[in-house]
Amino acid sequence: MSATALFVALGMWQLDRAAQKRVMFAEFERRSNAPEMDLNQSAVAHSAVLTGRRAAAAGHYRGTTILLDNQVHRGRAGYLVYTAFELNGRKESVLVNRGWIRASADRSRAPELATPTVSQRLEGRLSPPPKGGLRLEGSNLIEQLADGMWRVQAIDFVGLTANVGVELLPITVLLDDDAPYGFVRAWTSPGSDETRHLGYMFQWFALAVTVVVVTVILTLRSGKADTP
Repeated sequence: MSATALFVALGMWQLDRAAQKRVMFAEFERRSNAPEMDLNQSAVAHSAVLTGRRAAAAGHYRGTTILLDNQVHRGRAGYLVYTAFELNGRKESVLVNRGWIRASADRSRAPELATPTVSQRLEGRLSPPPKGGLRLEGSNLIEQLADGMWRVQAIDFVGLTANVGVELLPITVLLDDDAPYGFVRAWTSPGSDETRHLGYMFQWFALAVTVVVVTVILTLRSGKADTP
């Protein structure tokens, strides 16, 4: 019955993961109701406690764009486009996630992106960059595709600050869906995939039940066969 115990343990683990995601989602939504942060005034020291907060910023886009590689949307490979937004009255800039674009088949070619540098005020939600995704060999390297454009496998604020020459806040802004100068924005709240873990849980529990039923049937048949 070791297989049964393993399947049950895996099911309980997925159940626990679902509970964690439920708490995460509730916290994310709760923070959305907190007062909006003014990034021109507020200190940003720890991104974990800011995730989900509404934020606004006045300034302008710089000619600094980071393409986060290996981002899939509806089965198509592409990039998340992060552009540094220089904050009025501060020396730091913040990376604004402007959305997803499809990658060209020719990976050596930089995509053509319009980035107006006019003064503006933008709004969005604070979020850390994605943790997942494919990590290729040499993923710590920052690859320059064109003037002012770099491709990376992960958003490393310290590494980008050192290599790109722009001091960055340790968090990103998910640009609002109706804001101009954006691309495909299909934002999902952290923890919103609770149902995926519940689905896995039912699969593991179903396998455990199947093993038990098969074991009982085989045991009964074996007993009948041994009966004289």
